[in-house]
Amino acid sequence: MNQERTMSRGIRSSRLISYDDTARSPPMAVPMRNRHPEGSSASFRNSYDPGSRKEHSMSKNIEQLLICGLCELRLTVPKMLNCQHTFCLECLEECLHKQTDRSFIGCITCGTKQLLKDPDLTVLPSNLHIDNMLQMMHPAPSLSTSLIRSPVGSYQLENMLCAICWLGHVDELARQVGQLEGQLKSAIEKLDHKLIDYKSRFSEINDEITACFRDKMLALQRQQTELLDSSQGILNDAVCSHELVREKIDQLLASIGRPIGGALDPVQLYLKMHKDMSVILEEVSLWGRERILFNREKLKVETIFDAPTAPTVKRSSSAKAAPKHQLHPNSSETTVAQFYKSHIYKPRLLWNHCQRPTGVGFAPWNHDGLEKPLLYVAGSECRIVFAIDKTNGHIVQKITHDELSYPQGITFDPERKELFVSDKWKHCIFVFSQEGQLLRKLCTKGDQAGQLRSPEGIAFCTGDCLFVCDTGNDRIQCLSTTDGKAHAQFGRLTKDQLIKASQTKISSRMVDLKNPTDIAVQKNASVLVLDAGNRRVKLFNKYGEQLLEFGQTGTINGQFQYPEVIGVDPAGFILVGDGGNAKILVYRPNGQFVTALGSRGDSAGKFNWISGLCVSKDWEIVISDYKNHAVQLIS
Repeated sequence: MNQERTMSRGIRSSRLISYDDTARSPPMAVPMRNRHPEGSSASFRNSYDPGSRKEHSMSKNIEQLLICGLCELRLTVPKMLNCQHTFCLECLEECLHKQTDRSFIGCITCGTKQLLKDPDLTVLPSNLHIDNMLQMMHPAPSLSTSLIRSPVGSYQLENMLCAICWLGHVDELARQVGQLEGQLKSAIEKLDHKLIDYKSRFSEINDEITACFRDKMLALQRQQTELLDSSQGILNDAVCSHELVREKIDQLLASIGRPIGGALDPVQLYLKMHKDMSVILEEVSLWGRERILFNREKLKVETIFDAPTAPTVKRSSSAKAAPKHQLHPNSSETTVAQFYKSHIYKPRLLWNHCQRPTGVGFAPWNHDGLEKPLLYVAGSECRIVFAIDKTNGHIVQKITHDELSYPQGITFDPERKELFVSDKWKHCIFVFSQEGQLLRKLCTKGDQAGQLRSPEGIAFCTGDCLFVCDTGNDRIQCLSTTDGKAHAQFGRLTKDQLIKASQTKISSRMVDLKNPTDIAVQKNASVLVLDAGNRRVKLFNKYGEQLLEFGQTGTINGQFQYPEVIGVDPAGFILVGDGGNAKILVYRPNGQFVTALGSRGDSAGKFNWISGLCVSKDWEIVISDYKNHAVQLIS
């Protein structure tokens, strides 16, 4: 009996499997005992048998199990829901027909809703236990076998029911085992497809990672190239200044090697040698005093001085303004030359708010709230163009951009109120508005017309014309101020440059130029070029035809050691800043030498390396000193 109950519990637990819509094997036909004729002796005996009462009670309970919960009649074609409750097929179909949503069917007993894959309810599983019990209650005529009732009849009935259920469930379990195998194969296929998709996604991720780091490496390579150019530029400047000091030492050694007794004035010669010796020793002590370091965090080459001083602005000790001169642009050459020879220039401003200043210039417009135009200073080390008030040295405006690398020369378009800045390391021209906003960039790196290589001095001419010292290409280019296209070029041009220029109808002329560093435009639109490599000043018309040339190498007044910048005053006199001799040389418009201003040193009125020069309308001279890290205004 216990064995039968255990089997019954196992069958119930198997019902919890969610059946699919596949057809089931029909229930087995169960043979039943035929009822004995009414009034037989066996029936008479059993009516008074206590076991007969027990059997009658069990039959009543079985009869209740065979009642449909919907129609409250005996089940016909019973169908079982997932909740294990059983109803007539016809009753379930009637309930489903009354529903508006036929995607599910609800159990009236427990309220559970079962989703339907197919509205055909005949595919619902049968309750094998109920089917077998119904067949026992209505035995088939062919199975009218008579069984003798015994005191253990109830045991035989239960034994027959369990055996029939067991066989039916074994068939059902065998069918479901086959379904499990199919589900597992489908799961394997689905899992494999997911793995393929997963690998495909990781392949895309790997491609994205590769592309991302490729872009980053290209950006780092470009940054590395810029840093190497910066480092090489500092080294080139140091080597150049070293060569100048060595050249001075060699010249002094040559003078010392000659007998002093044969000189006309041995005392004066000795004093000159002693003075030159003092200057050389001072330059040797100052050379290389800065320390060059690479800042890994900022990715920048920095110059650090052993004894840095706080930025200062010095004004003249006298509160009185400089006496007003009587010069004007139409003054005669004799008057202007006499002024330069007799006038005692005094420093009115000493400004050292930036490291290694280069180009300087006065804006041709007045700033809001100021009566005088601002003085613009290009700071090559800090990559900022400063606009300062010349009366007190206060910084009024700072102009910069993330791409600005080494500002060198500056010039202005008075009509459009635009500022042009040449970038020596970016090989282009930056154009800023009066408010300091970047408007455009002109040119790219190269050697063809309209391309630049290490440009330095620039000068604006009337109309749409900008003259640029294309220093690295040993030429001068006349460019459009709007788009940077070349109008003309002259200098050391190659055959390929001449051919391509002729094809694009760009005026080109071969001229002997070597590292031109600065340029200025005179009132008659003639162009002054400082040919630094040849230590000469050359005058051209706007077509590149040479009109004048002067200058020679030497250390005496009027000669060039290492000229780097040039300027023109309102009367057309030419001023040349010579870094090698640490002086400003003044020439007439025809190239005749007039006088020299300044001397070597690091105090007010002295220079160490002149890197920028301009003259205001009031004959104020502004000098930037690359090595003293200062800007001076003298008048």
